[in-house]
Amino acid sequence: MRVMLAGISSGCGKTTASLALMAALREKGFRVAPFKSGPDYIDPGFHRIACGRPSHNLDEWLCAPDSVTRILAEGSEGADIAVIEGAMGMYDGLGGGTQCSAYALALHTHTPIVLVVDASGSAASAAATALGFMKYRPDNTIAGVLVNRASSQRHYDLIKEAMAGIGLPCVGWLPKDAGLGMPDRHLGLVPVEERPEAKCQIDRAASLLQLDMDALRAVAGRAGELSPVPFHCPESLKGLRIGLAKDAAFSFTYEANLIALRRMGAELVPFTPLSDTALPEGLDALYLPGGFPEVFEAELKANDAMAASMREAIEGGMRVYAECGGMLYLSMIGAIDLKWEMTNRLQRFGYVTVTDGDGYRFPAHEFHHSVVTPTAPLATRFEVSKGERRYREGYIYKNVLAGYPHIHFYDRPELAERLFL
Repeated sequence: MRVMLAGISSGCGKTTASLALMAALREKGFRVAPFKSGPDYIDPGFHRIACGRPSHNLDEWLCAPDSVTRILAEGSEGADIAVIEGAMGMYDGLGGGTQCSAYALALHTHTPIVLVVDASGSAASAAATALGFMKYRPDNTIAGVLVNRASSQRHYDLIKEAMAGIGLPCVGWLPKDAGLGMPDRHLGLVPVEERPEAKCQIDRAASLLQLDMDALRAVAGRAGELSPVPFHCPESLKGLRIGLAKDAAFSFTYEANLIALRRMGAELVPFTPLSDTALPEGLDALYLPGGFPEVFEAELKANDAMAASMREAIEGGMRVYAECGGMLYLSMIGAIDLKWEMTNRLQRFGYVTVTDGDGYRFPAHEFHHSVVTPTAPLATRFEVSKGERRYREGYIYKNVLAGYPHIHFYDRPELAERLFL
């Protein structure tokens, strides 16, 4: 069984609804495999809490279509049901079109959609909205509705009746509840690593969800079979020990990237720049992913021992890949000649194409509220393009590569080799 929860718009409550459904199903004894459409790093962290297993991103820009299917199939192994949380509004994709949208992903993976509808201030109008979504693209996979922010059972019943009139079953509802709201930052949620109360909040959402299991089973049972194309992953990183920064400041990693590195033979050695006093011994390379190091600037700078260990490794020629927040951290501790500052507005947001120094091209994603400025001459390795825009990225210092693009290399082992060999 498989289902996607897609929203009529951002802010309609699909993350809360997705977490409530995941946790409620787990409470009922189901093994739930969670997924997120698009490049978002933060929601999968909450999925992991709700389901007790890693969540995977499904992104048709960052990965080839066959790879998206493979990630979905592999991530669903051993599960009774897969639940995919959509991104933004169901039809919202690249450049104002539907490419890379939740709709496109559901179509590609033959996944039935449960449309999350915000019922605030409406009854029959909610059905009119759903009908518009059904007619906008007739090949859509909408198969049901989950009603969010209903004021009462009576309110839900009115909407359920209206939905039945357009041929859509309702699988359940969530009431209005101020306690279900989640704090956000930079157009996304505050990460679960910073919210010890998240588990209780998810459990509360699950307890409030009024779920029609028969209706949900009927919808989820319509999912098509997945037939992933086999993919050969070379063991070209065999024997390599890669230190992975992993704590509340550095949490932006794609689970599929970690799987790819292990399949290529690398050993991942987690460490925390926040509290460890030195890098793990015997490392061959470092992976410093993104996150919110600026929130923990005081703690990171105060950990002089780790900063010194990091600088020593870099000066000694260790291979380092620092992505977005990882780059800011190296700037904070004086390990690379970059000055950084936070800004009040989003600097870059969206899918980009990166060209490496020798012409190798790959897709990536950018999302940051900071800017960096070299304080000494630094070479750049990447040319980044977005539409007609072109700019240089990927600062080089010794064997350090530091830049803003978030990179996915699940189906590009040659890219992982470029970063860590």
